[in-house]
Amino acid sequence: MRSPVSRTLREPGAEGDALLDLRLCARPSELKHARERVAEVGDEFGLEPKPCYEFVFAVNEAMTNAIKHGQADEQGTVGLRLAADGDALICTVSDSGPFVAPAEIADPDFSESGRGFAFMAALVDELELSVEPEATVVRLHKRRASGAEIGRAHV
Repeated sequence: MRSPVSRTLREPGAEGDALLDLRLCARPSELKHARERVAEVGDEFGLEPKPCYEFVFAVNEAMTNAIKHGQADEQGTVGLRLAADGDALICTVSDSGPFVAPAEIADPDFSESGRGFAFMAALVDELELSVEPEATVVRLHKRRASGAEIGRAHV
């Protein structure tokens, strides 16, 4: 079964222009679909290849955290939203559970988990974490180069 998908051009009262609004089943198998859609939108938005790759990588980390450590909503989904705000592409990843802090890493050179926020912060221009008892929201901001061509991809 494919995840429920909705594409919205603009949400009333939402920050910036909504370019993509997805509810994805909270399963690791959905990560590929999320990466593909984020890459398409990043290219259409005018991110150069390397910054687009970095943004997709950071979004993948946020989605992995939401699926692995978060809590799905009643329909079993987590949220992925992309919006434009001037020259910034903003990704919002949300789940329906409280934030669980990563456990302290005994040996960071050999650990396979617990470094997602460090990766995200290194790959984007701004990282925001909003924690509520009933939801965790991560916002990732990536700016395109000034004068970048918008709408390059024709999908």
